[in-house]
Amino acid sequence: MSPLKAESDILSPAICDKVVALRREIHRFPELKFQEKRTQELVLKELKKLDIKARPMAGTGVHAVVKGGKGRPDGKVLMLRADMDALPVEEEAECEYRSRHKGVMHACGHDAHVAMLLCVAALLREKPVGGPVKLCFQPAEEGGLGAQVMIDERVLEDPPVAAAFGIHIWAGIPSGKMGIAFGPCMAAVDEFELVVKGVGGHAAYPHRSVDPILVSAQMISSLQSVVSRSIDPIDTAVVTIGSIHGGTGFNIIPPEVKMLGTCRTFSDKARRMVRKRFHEITRGVAKSMGGSVEIDYRHLLPSTINDRKMCEIMWEAAAGVLGKRNVIEAEPTMGGEDMGLYLRKVPGCFAFLGTKNAKKGAIWPHHHPKFAIDEDVLPYGVEILYRAAELYYA
Repeated sequence: MSPLKAESDILSPAICDKVVALRREIHRFPELKFQEKRTQELVLKELKKLDIKARPMAGTGVHAVVKGGKGRPDGKVLMLRADMDALPVEEEAECEYRSRHKGVMHACGHDAHVAMLLCVAALLREKPVGGPVKLCFQPAEEGGLGAQVMIDERVLEDPPVAAAFGIHIWAGIPSGKMGIAFGPCMAAVDEFELVVKGVGGHAAYPHRSVDPILVSAQMISSLQSVVSRSIDPIDTAVVTIGSIHGGTGFNIIPPEVKMLGTCRTFSDKARRMVRKRFHEITRGVAKSMGGSVEIDYRHLLPSTINDRKMCEIMWEAAAGVLGKRNVIEAEPTMGGEDMGLYLRKVPGCFAFLGTKNAKKGAIWPHHHPKFAIDEDVLPYGVEILYRAAELYYA
């Protein structure tokens, strides 16, 4: 039972129980990106109970507007966003509401995000704020660029959106605290695939071949200089090779090696530099060693950059709910989030609601098979989002 039941002047015991029940229901039936049909139906059903007109969007997403006061003179509205998809992870946590879908689990907290936003919708209907609020239930955050599909289908238009808020359950912050990063919040995500070409042959006669394994090893080593020597030390970047495959036997030099990896940055300047140096180094190393390389380098997501004024609103809302001592300035994370696609279009704040609680087994990181949350934090998230909307229109 959440302590907010006794402390909050807007959250009823029914809503506090509802947010937990909704989260558990969604957790039982997790769905992968663009497969969130059951979750979509649950969202539509719950909004219909509240007499909120909603419509499907982006295949398995949902879009709705909750009426409020007159709002802004230009007719633009505030958007609140929650992502809906799960991950291809087999759940190992022991709980009565564990996943019933083999190999699929809500290992990142999106079940909590949907549950919180549905309960915010109930509050907005019961106690309207000073303007309309758009609800964005988004599919496919986990590698599906669901935010871009929602944008392409005009979620930021009709009526036009002026600003956006979102909350992510965060395993690295203690329960009852909220972290807000002013400025860069989450990193840009780039993905690459390299095919290093050599000349295969017998391992006993390396001088008659061009060994792509050796070329690849030199590339991996040289790429680490991008961060240490090409990026401003005050800025930051990550270059990681996550997969390398080549060869079929101990005495065979293969004709090629394939590598996969990712680059992470915060600033657009660093992102451009990493890409430039990545191409120069991989091509240069391959050529200098008698080989060649095929490069597929893709920009997946921009960095998530919080707007200072919107952060100040979220900070005030969180301080009012959690207490001033429990709102902290968060460190940016090199993880990626497609919330950044919205925040490239409109100002906003994406905040981290702590859920780490050893007594309740909520100690595992996001995407871990034993990932769990402290459900007592869910009412906090509901009230903070509602208060933020209230303050935005104040």
